[in-house]
Amino acid sequence: MFDRDFWIQLVVVAAVGLFLLVMLWPIRSTGVKLLKKWQVADPTDAQVEDAVRYLKRRRLLYPWLYSVLWLVPKWGDDVDQLVVVVLAGTLLAELLALRPRRGARREASLAPRGLFDIASRWVLLTYVVFVVVVAVYLVISPRWTAVAWLAGSVLAVALAVWAAVARPADGDEAVDMALRTRSVHVATGLGVAVVGGLAGPWFGIAGLLAWVSMANTKPQPAKIVR
Repeated sequence: MFDRDFWIQLVVVAAVGLFLLVMLWPIRSTGVKLLKKWQVADPTDAQVEDAVRYLKRRRLLYPWLYSVLWLVPKWGDDVDQLVVVVLAGTLLAELLALRPRRGARREASLAPRGLFDIASRWVLLTYVVFVVVVAVYLVISPRWTAVAWLAGSVLAVALAVWAAVARPADGDEAVDMALRTRSVHVATGLGVAVVGGLAGPWFGIAGLLAWVSMANTKPQPAKIVR
């Protein structure tokens, strides 16, 4: 079985995760900032409540995922592991959101929306190009373990994007639309960061920069309900 040092390290990792959860716990001002960033001007209290719940759904998962993934053998540095934790949290949060909340205010439009109605084409194209380039690089190398990780990350991103589009309408229509867009952009940005870390330091740096850019790419004004 595991020795004492293993359990001590696991407790430390869990404690760090809980500390980060406390530090990152969303409050009203966090929700206001998020909505304004995603072009929901002068958000109401109800809209802010939707945004804060959206963030809580994700951040509650991070400490536990951080502890679980610490048990997985490392394939990269600590930054790579952290990105995997955030991507896994994003995926689980989107899958959990597929189940409607009890008593949810279904104010959002029930009209079908496609992926390109929600997300930037440039963000999606950047992700596809980056994945193809890294996949070719890893096959030529070859590094089959890294290819397996890449395939897993692509599956995680695909599921997160699908869930962000398909999840039931929830709350205010403008907030619902903005947060769907954010989910797609963040998930694909995280996917780029993961595959970049698999290919090597320079790809990793490019992936992290692309993640920051993609996660902060605003939706087109016409796509956000005013």
